[in-house]
Amino acid sequence: MASPAPGLAPADYFSAETFAVERERLFERNWQLVGLRGDLARHQDFITADLAGRSVVIQNFDGALKGFHNVCSHRHARLRQTDCGTGLLRCPYHGWTYNGEGVPVGIPGNVEYFGLDRAARQALALAPVAVESCGALVFARLAGDGEDLAAWLGAYAESLTHLSTIFTEPFERQSVDWAVNWKIGIESALEGYHLDLIHPESFRPLTASVLPSEFAFPHSYGPTELSAEGRESMERMGDRLGLARTQRFTRYDHFFLFPNMMAIASAGTFLSLQIYLPTGPETTRLRYWMLTGASSKPDRRHSVTGRAIEASLKSFNERVLGEDRAISESVQRGKHLAAGPALIGANEDRIHAFHAAWLAAMAP
Repeated sequence: MASPAPGLAPADYFSAETFAVERERLFERNWQLVGLRGDLARHQDFITADLAGRSVVIQNFDGALKGFHNVCSHRHARLRQTDCGTGLLRCPYHGWTYNGEGVPVGIPGNVEYFGLDRAARQALALAPVAVESCGALVFARLAGDGEDLAAWLGAYAESLTHLSTIFTEPFERQSVDWAVNWKIGIESALEGYHLDLIHPESFRPLTASVLPSEFAFPHSYGPTELSAEGRESMERMGDRLGLARTQRFTRYDHFFLFPNMMAIASAGTFLSLQIYLPTGPETTRLRYWMLTGASSKPDRRHSVTGRAIEASLKSFNERVLGEDRAISESVQRGKHLAAGPALIGANEDRIHAFHAAWLAAMAP
């Protein structure tokens, strides 16, 4: 049997200095999920996202996805004020308009007030953000250099492509603020040791046994066998809605993509995407999407049955995440009282792997 090992230092969960290094070495340099390809399907569709505390905009320019820092070159107003939408990339303050290269091509009163020629306008191009897709998932990275997305995702790129092309219909999108360091949220999601005490009447009855983890550094995969009750319940909902499913991932199949993303398929019928966005040393914003496959019943989203099932799934998800939030916030308070690192057991092997990836990424 493997021996338990110490975790990270307690101060790593609340130190402002550690948080600053994380932003630079983890969240600027690594790919992060920013949204769904379906939200960027048409010319001029856009989404906004947070990368390492910076607002970025991702926009469709004639089929090509381009990303930029979400700030006008003129007087530094935010170009996009909403999470998503469609329209010219135009500043709401003075109307400066940008093309797919981030160059201001429309400047009201340019001749009279600025006199910017082509070279001068190009010098004012928006700071770019790297953008790539994996199936129907859109990722971005602040750093201009580094591995391409497929290489970064490694062994799990194909699985994510498969899942995202099966589960194409989002029915819930939410952002919830937690009073925790982002790593505590990740750690809670990476182990099933807490199910009996934290989720005894919600998630625990749907599961049978936690199966051995798999690792593709710095990522990991943790399958859990569903109980007969849990599997039948989800399959029954899928049947009633006429949903497309996957036959490859039919358990509770939990992928962790370093540093802060989860992709979770349940009974081959539903998909949840989660990202834990650090907003401060002790605050995190959890963004999540819930998706199904396409339905053979065109009116299922508007039917009484469809609305009831979706409402039930949303409520269940909120309950489980609320239980995780409550215990995670308690852990955050405990970090300030801890005399030494936590003890990580063999049944928390995915936390071991996460810590190893964190330490490697934080190294100078």
